[in-house]
Amino acid sequence: MERLTYGEFITNKIADIPYGQAFQTDVIAEAMAQEYKVPVHKAKPITNVTLKRLADKGLIERFQKGVYYRVKQTPFGKARPSEELLEAQLLTRRGNEIIGYETGYSLMNKLGLSTLVPKKREIATNAYRKKIDDRFIIVRKPVITVNAGNFRYLQLLDVIRDLQEAPVDAENPKGLLRNFVEKNNLDTVQALTYARQHYPQKTLLNLVDVLVER
Repeated sequence: MERLTYGEFITNKIADIPYGQAFQTDVIAEAMAQEYKVPVHKAKPITNVTLKRLADKGLIERFQKGVYYRVKQTPFGKARPSEELLEAQLLTRRGNEIIGYETGYSLMNKLGLSTLVPKKREIATNAYRKKIDDRFIIVRKPVITVNAGNFRYLQLLDVIRDLQEAPVDAENPKGLLRNFVEKNNLDTVQALTYARQHYPQKTLLNLVDVLVER
């Protein structure tokens, strides 16, 4: 079977990315470098040229320097994600790698703990030093490096830590948190371990209170 050209590889790689999902040129270049065993600094110019051609054809659009997203044609024109969503994606994912998660009052609203709809989304991310448009997002430094295996635990523990200071108006907040644990198949021992190692003692005690049904 004839091997794909660089351009074909990059085009196929992008075709696997969902519509509206932001992706970084560096991530595509790294994948190409790994596939063809070439240095990343040689893969980057090829990637940049290929992405520009795809953008000129209207298959992708540039969000900011080094960042694109796939667009989808609809009967009403191109469907474009909001700037807020794209910024959040850049702070929570790098390729297939999880690097951050939603937290704070915006997460509490989504979990049904609070009816308050905050003006800004809060993201805890390994990229907390990244400069962003703070009209939409508040960036937080996570208690530990975020990855696919721990981000749901950290979401749970952040909420429990911040719960007493938050405008919670749900009738049964502990029940909602237990539902979160069950829905995400969180291991009780692992949750307790993260709480003991990285959060205040009060968070650990409140976690125990959440996990023990009464």
